[in-house]
Amino acid sequence: MADPIVDELRRLAGPELYRRNAFRISGLLADANARTARQVAQRLRAALEVGADIDLGTATSRDPHEIQAACDLILGDPRRRLVHEVFAPWGDDVSRCGCESLVHRMHDSAVAAHSATIGLEQDGGRPDDEWKAVWQIWSLFLAGAPAHLESRVRELDDPQLDRAAVAAIEAELPRTLVQPLVDLAVTGPLDRAGTLVDIAGRFPNAERLHRRLVEAAAAPLYEDLEERRTQVARRIGEEPVDPIVAEIERDLLPQLQRLDALLPSKDNHRTSALHDQLAILLNNCAVDLMNRGKAADGRAERWLDRAGKLVIDQRDRDLIDENRQAMLEKQRAMREFREQVDYLFRMRGKYAAQRLLRQARAQTSSPSVRAEIDQMLAEISAGTFNALYSPSPQAKTRPVPPKPRRRRRLLAWLLVLALIAVGVWHWWPQKISISNDKISDNAPAGTCLDAQSNGWQTSPTDLRGADCDSLHWAEILGYVQITKVPAAYPGDVQANALGQFLCGEALVQQRLNESEYDVTAIHAPAQRWNNGKNASKYENYAACVVQRHDRLDIGNDRVTRPDEPKAPKPVAMDLDATKVADNAPVGTCVRDRVNGQVTDGALTDKVKIVRCSEWHWGQIFGYPTLYQAGQSFPGDSEVDAASRSACASKIPSLRGFATWVGPPSYPSWEDLKQAKYAVCLVHRADNKPFKGAAK
Repeated sequence: MADPIVDELRRLAGPELYRRNAFRISGLLADANARTARQVAQRLRAALEVGADIDLGTATSRDPHEIQAACDLILGDPRRRLVHEVFAPWGDDVSRCGCESLVHRMHDSAVAAHSATIGLEQDGGRPDDEWKAVWQIWSLFLAGAPAHLESRVRELDDPQLDRAAVAAIEAELPRTLVQPLVDLAVTGPLDRAGTLVDIAGRFPNAERLHRRLVEAAAAPLYEDLEERRTQVARRIGEEPVDPIVAEIERDLLPQLQRLDALLPSKDNHRTSALHDQLAILLNNCAVDLMNRGKAADGRAERWLDRAGKLVIDQRDRDLIDENRQAMLEKQRAMREFREQVDYLFRMRGKYAAQRLLRQARAQTSSPSVRAEIDQMLAEISAGTFNALYSPSPQAKTRPVPPKPRRRRRLLAWLLVLALIAVGVWHWWPQKISISNDKISDNAPAGTCLDAQSNGWQTSPTDLRGADCDSLHWAEILGYVQITKVPAAYPGDVQANALGQFLCGEALVQQRLNESEYDVTAIHAPAQRWNNGKNASKYENYAACVVQRHDRLDIGNDRVTRPDEPKAPKPVAMDLDATKVADNAPVGTCVRDRVNGQVTDGALTDKVKIVRCSEWHWGQIFGYPTLYQAGQSFPGDSEVDAASRSACASKIPSLRGFATWVGPPSYPSWEDLKQAKYAVCLVHRADNKPFKGAAK
């Protein structure tokens, strides 16, 4: 069962200890009898009834409702009243108490000093001497407190009060005296937190108590900081790191400083763990910045230094130190490489330097090194290149453990750079391939092409390269996977259609206008296709080559953006081209209902084709051939019937779905060399969009 004395002491505990005291609120002395308290309450009720102002002299409150509540408490449960007496002036009249007047004076001095010092602290002061006087006078008073409290129990003469009430106050009083300091340490100015915790430990009987109170008060701070640390950790690598670091320094580190002041890391495992966790956050932000090639201004080094000052665990310290050392090593390596590029730039010109950089880029898989090379290429193009180095090492983030032989890999990479820099630049190939077995062995996406001879699509391993800073004929847009590896060859028509769709999607992904640029998909023939049964190592892909629609040269810069996000995009394609291979591939989907593009039974415009994992109106099931080339027009009715019959044989019965049939258009019969085919689509019976393949 709850103890009213303990409950009341804990309710009062905190910086508002004296502000909440019933005697102070009402202006009564602690020894006020029931008659006096009732008189105050009666005067208050009378004033409230007529709406008159009332002056209660020494009352600290001017709120009549608050004063009424204080009087009710004094007149109510004597146990709660006794608690409030402890923190109210007792006065000099000791005639009915039996205590020495010195005890009363010490109590009143302790109450006055404690109340005033809390106020000074709340107002931004630094009352260290006052706090010392407070805990000293409370220590002196408490020796004589039991005698006075026992006298008050006898005076109040209530069956609810006995010696146990005095014992409860004695046991709980240290907590009530210390709690204001603990609360102020947690919520007040950061630079006062540690001092207030130290002072709290000096109060009587509080040597161990104050630590438990601090731990309880700090628990929400720990929970909040741990939750925010987890949230921030998830964002690293997904968002720019500068705002993340700003948030760490603005919000998380000051909170850790407060926890350091409340519960120092040398004595508290939870604080120590947060030191390591926040240090790793800064480490990972520095690593992310370095890997993006944006560590030129010393930010990464500064964050690693800050992490090194925070970290406690030796394993984490080793990780941070290793990343810092790796950064310094690669700074030296990249500085030397940049100087060699600068030398080549001055001796042989910018095109030679660009070729060297592009070859070096093709030979490294390091994102940070590629970022450095891209920066140098951009500077050369802009005419701002110089030999000054901007570092960007590839580093490690936790929880990835330190990897062995790191220095050996770094030296091997430096050897590659050195070989390139001292003379391999002239190996830059004039003849390039876009059809090797492995995509990685081809010229990289973004490579520029000179004008090719007729039939170049049949010799994709012998193409002429061009300088992207000059006018050029075409560019390698990228490489797209047509089928899995291994997989059966899908047939010439479907392979061509899939290549055109996927390359068209890459065109849109790179934000190139489909009305200004065309893309050509080049893939290997059936005999080279890796089907798992032959010896082929081909990766079953298509190379995408982009040209201007008007076949004029592309300007003095690249138009391709190979690093753009690869999210699915709609592609404008035919459903009724002269050749079926030029249509959208079977198995892809039509985004919008096609009725708007149909005139006299013929599709008059291209439609938007999407992957069937995206929202779409219909799915392409096939283009069955109806009539061979040279056959005369048999009439609309027969063509319509043949189209419906052919599509019915292609499409299974699907509950809730309907078939859209596109017969060959009448103008197509004018071309005697063209075979005639139907277009077979499936859509929901209610014409609503859906995701996934029709089932």
